[in-house]
Amino acid sequence: MKNKQLTGRYTRSFAVTCLLGLLSITLAGCQGYADKLTSLYQEERLEGTNWAVLPFISHTNTPDEVTVQLDRILLVQLPSAGVKKPTAYKKPETNSAPDYLADIYELERAQLWARSQRINHSISGEILEWQYDEMNRFSTMLSLKVVDISSGEMVWSINGLGEGSPGESAYDVSRKLIVDLLAAMPVHKPQQDKEDIN
Repeated sequence: MKNKQLTGRYTRSFAVTCLLGLLSITLAGCQGYADKLTSLYQEERLEGTNWAVLPFISHTNTPDEVTVQLDRILLVQLPSAGVKKPTAYKKPETNSAPDYLADIYELERAQLWARSQRINHSISGEILEWQYDEMNRFSTMLSLKVVDISSGEMVWSINGLGEGSPGESAYDVSRKLIVDLLAAMPVHKPQQDKEDIN
């Protein structure tokens, strides 16, 4: 009995160590991009630049209404995260690409549009998971990325998992997750600016 308990403790300890190691690797990977975005702000290369919200890409069988809803949530939450007056890309009514390429084709068209509008930076997202479990709890995994439109370089990215309580709507869970992800974006937050003035 003691041997089983001892083995269980070592197993749990090993699992926790592996989990912490994986988390450190993930955070380190994101930090490399974060440094790029932070350095752009320190060099004042983002001050007064134009930002645009480009369409979400779904890797799950979610309806188009979901991606449109996520685009709107992102657009509304960006000013609170420090991005002033972002522009929203408006999808054309027709898309001639096959269904399995529609999202990627739409994103490419959005990037061309951003260049034509002299947009400096874009932010877009991906739906990696979108599901309910047997207890009617919704969960989603979303990814956000910031791209320098002129060079095509990704300067920041992050992903996260949002889980709701039984009966909590997909909208509320995804909105909370987007707010949390944007809070990690290394830009000047409005609240920080006010505190500096005071």
